Amino acid sequence: MSEVSLGAVVSLAEATDMVEHVGEKVSFIFKGEMGIGKSAILSTLANRLGDAYRYVYAETQTFDTGDVSGCPFTELINGVKVTRFAPNILTGVHSDRPIFFMADEIGKAMRPVQNSLLRLFQSQKIGEYSLPNGSRVFGTTNLAVEGLSDHVQQHAQNRVSMVEVGKPGALIWLPWGMSNGIHPIVLAWVKKFPHCLASYKDGAGNPYISYPSKTEGAFVSPRSLENASHILWARGKLSDNAVSAALRGCVGDAAAADLMTFAHTFDRLPSWEATIADPTGCKVPTAQDFAANYVTVFSGIQLVDKTTLTPFMTYLKRLPKEYQGVFALNIQASPKRGVAQSNRTFINWTVENEWMI
Repeated sequence: MSEVSLGAVVSLAEATDMVEHVGEKVSFIFKGEMGIGKSAILSTLANRLGDAYRYVYAETQTFDTGDVSGCPFTELINGVKVTRFAPNILTGVHSDRPIFFMADEIGKAMRPVQNSLLRLFQSQKIGEYSLPNGSRVFGTTNLAVEGLSDHVQQHAQNRVSMVEVGKPGALIWLPWGMSNGIHPIVLAWVKKFPHCLASYKDGAGNPYISYPSKTEGAFVSPRSLENASHILWARGKLSDNAVSAALRGCVGDAAAADLMTFAHTFDRLPSWEATIADPTGCKVPTAQDFAANYVTVFSGIQLVDKTTLTPFMTYLKRLPKEYQGVFALNIQASPKRGVAQSNRTFINWTVENEWMI
C-alpha cells in the first residue's frame, strides 16, 4: 500500500496561515516558481490583520551589508568611547507595533547580507536591537532549478523552515481574478485554457509557461496575467498593434495571439447596455464560438448588479447550457455571490439545474 505524500508543497493561502499562526516562533523562507505571487503574502497579511501590525517589505537583493548591520556611531560609556550601530529604518525595528518583516528575494541577496539577516530570522534581532514582541520574519526566493542564482546556505536553512509554494492553478487563480478586477477577456481565456497556469513540473510541451534553462522571454504566470489585464483595460486608447506588442512582452507570443483572438471576439459581441435592454432579442454567440461564449459569461460576472442580473439571466438562458453552468459556478466564487444568491431568477435556475452545480 502506497503512502500519501503530504507536506511537500503548500499553497499561497497555506503559506500565509503559517506566517500568521507560527511565524512568531518559527521563521519561514518560501521558495517557488517565478511570478506566482509569493511577494503578495505580505499584502494578504496586511489586508487580513489590519493596523495592529506594521508591514515591512525588504527587497534584499538590492541590499548592501551596511543596509542590515547599520550605520556606526560613537558613544561614551564609562569614560570609553565605543562604536555602536544604528539599524536601518527599513528594518522596522523602531516600530511601536509588532511587525511582519518580509525579506523578498533572499536567495538572490549577497552572501554578507544573508549572513547579516540570520540573527533576524532566528532571534528577531538586528545587532543589539530586538523587533517588537509578536513580530514575524519570513522570506521568499525562487527555485534554484530556475537558474536565477537563488541560493540559501545550508546552515541558514537550518535556522528556518524552507517550504516550497506551489504555482496556483486556474481553479485557484480565477476566483482571485474575479475579486481583483482582472479583465473578462483574460478570465475567459484562462477558463478555456487552464493549462496556461500549469507548472513546468506537469510535463513538457506547454507553449505558455516557463521551463527552467529552456525558456527565454515572456511567459504566462499569475503576475504576467495581471499585467495583461491592465493592457486590455486600456485597449480602447491603443492601436491593435500596440496592444498585441504589449501583450507579447507580458505573456509571450502564444498567449498574446490567443488573447487578441478573444479581444476581437469581444468586439463582435453586443454591448452590455444592448444586452440588458433587449435580453430576448439581442444577438447571442453561436454554440461553436467558445471564445464568445466564455467572454460573455465572464463579462456578465464582472458587470452584473442587483438591477441587471435578472435581464442578464434571461439572455444567459439563450446560451448553451454548459456556459450557463460556467456562469453559475463562477459567480458564486466571485464578489457577486451575494447578488446572485439574493436574485430569484438565479435561485430558480440553480434549483432547475442542480445537477450542473
